[in-house]
Amino acid sequence: MNAPTSTAIVDAAAALFARHGFDRTAVQSVADATGYSKAGLLHHFPTKRALYEAVIAECAAETARVRDRVVSLPVDAVRDRRAVELLVDLSLARPGLVSLLLSTIVPMGDDNVSDLDALGDLLYEAFDDQPPEESRRIRVTGALVALGVLALEARHMDVASAWRNQIIDTSFDALGHARSR
Repeated sequence: MNAPTSTAIVDAAAALFARHGFDRTAVQSVADATGYSKAGLLHHFPTKRALYEAVIAECAAETARVRDRVVSLPVDAVRDRRAVELLVDLSLARPGLVSLLLSTIVPMGDDNVSDLDALGDLLYEAFDDQPPEESRRIRVTGALVALGVLALEARHMDVASAWRNQIIDTSFDALGHARSR
């Protein structure tokens, strides 16, 4: 088996941090998930904190790339559709990062999530230039949760390509836009 890349390590660690939180994720668990020994993993990331910081930084960078690609568009259905498309593609390519991003919307652990707050803010900025009104926030949250859960299931079932357009449509529908059928 080939050694995983740093990207694969970060993605695996992100999934574990999302599921178990920082405190309850052991370095050995990340090593096991990536096929490294604990010592081999620590060669790339000298501490669990360093690995966590790399995960947060990469998650922030990927989310900012999505936001930056849509921020020049007016807040409307076109921007929403493009943000959804980009986030679906990210979700299908990087399921671990998306698991962590979902945990910013729907906190699943009891860790202090202040490190994750900025990630959630970046997600919402892809859809709105200002903090959204309550009804808009509910729709964006619904779209993001649907998108993340469906993308993770598609990856799990190995049907990512087949499901991509339906995931986009479902998430876009959650935003309340009429689309041509």
